[in-house]
Amino acid sequence: METEELNEQAFEDYYHYLPVNDAAMLWGIYVTGVGRGGVLPQAEYPAKGHPGLYQFTWARGRVLPEFQVVLISDGQGVFESQQTGEVAIEAGHALLLFPGVWHRYRPLQQVGWQEHWISFNGVMTHRLQELDLIRPNRAVGRVKGYKTLADRFDDLIQRVKTSLNQNSVLLSMQAMALIGSVIEAMATPGQIPGGNRTVREKDISDPLVADTLNLIWTHSDRAFSVKAFADRLSVSRRVLERRFAAELGHSILEEMVTCRLSRAKRLLRETDLGVKEVAYIAGFPSEERMRVTFKATEYMSPSQYRTGVLDQQPKPG
Repeated sequence: METEELNEQAFEDYYHYLPVNDAAMLWGIYVTGVGRGGVLPQAEYPAKGHPGLYQFTWARGRVLPEFQVVLISDGQGVFESQQTGEVAIEAGHALLLFPGVWHRYRPLQQVGWQEHWISFNGVMTHRLQELDLIRPNRAVGRVKGYKTLADRFDDLIQRVKTSLNQNSVLLSMQAMALIGSVIEAMATPGQIPGGNRTVREKDISDPLVADTLNLIWTHSDRAFSVKAFADRLSVSRRVLERRFAAELGHSILEEMVTCRLSRAKRLLRETDLGVKEVAYIAGFPSEERMRVTFKATEYMSPSQYRTGVLDQQPKPG
C-alpha cells in the first residue's frame, strides 16, 4: 500500500513529566506526563532524552508503572504485547498502555509517524480496569474522530507547556475527560459493558419511548402518573403503554420504580440523608412505599441496604 509523506510542518515536538501533588492523588487521577512528537522516516525511535523509567528499545520493550494513552495521528507502525500479539498501526489508532504490562511499539522506518500521548495514574483509572471498561487485550483500537482528539491532546499539552507548575485537580479533570473520549472512540458497539446506558440493555428506536424515558428519568421524583406522561406527549395512555412495552418489554410504571429505586440506592450509599428524606427526594410517595419496594427487589429494608454497603467499605487504618 502506498503511503503519503508525513506532514512535519507546524508539528512541534514536546514532552514534559510533571510532579504529582497530594490534591490530585487524593482526587483519584493524576497526570504524570504529556507529549507529542513527529518521527521522520529512518529516524531513531524513540528519541533519547526521556527519563530512564520511560525510555525503551524495540529489543527490550518496556513496562510502565502507570497508564498511558498514545494517539497516532499520522504514519504507520507496529505495536506488540503478550496480550495482543503484533498489531499493525496507522493514523487513527490509539494505544492503551497498562501498568505492569510489557509492550513495545515503533513507526515503520520507511514511513515514520506522529504521536500524541498522556501518562496518568490513580485509583479512578484502576477502577476502569476493574469494571472491564479497559483491558490489556484491547490495548489497540481505531479511534473515531481522531483528528479532533489530536487537537484535544494538543490543547492539554499546551496547557501544561504554558504553566509547568501545575498538576492540579483541574488538569486531572481535563485529562479524565480526554481519556474517557479516547476509550469511547475506541469502543465498538457492545464492547463496553453498559455502553452509555443506565439500566437499559438496548438502543431505543421509538422516539416516543425515548421521550417517555427522558421524562421518567428527569421528573420521576415528582408525583407524575402514566396519564400525565401521556398528556405531556399528546398521545393516549393506551398507545403510550403499548409502544413502551413493545420497545422495552416492561411497563412505564416499572420503569418509574426502577428509576426511583436507582436514585434511592445511590443516595443511601453516598449521603447521610435520613431514610424518609431519601424516599422523598427519590420520588417515592412515602417512606413505607420505598421500604416495600426495597423488600421486594433487594430483599432487605433501606436501612439494611445502607448498613450492608457501609460494612463492605474498607476501614481506615
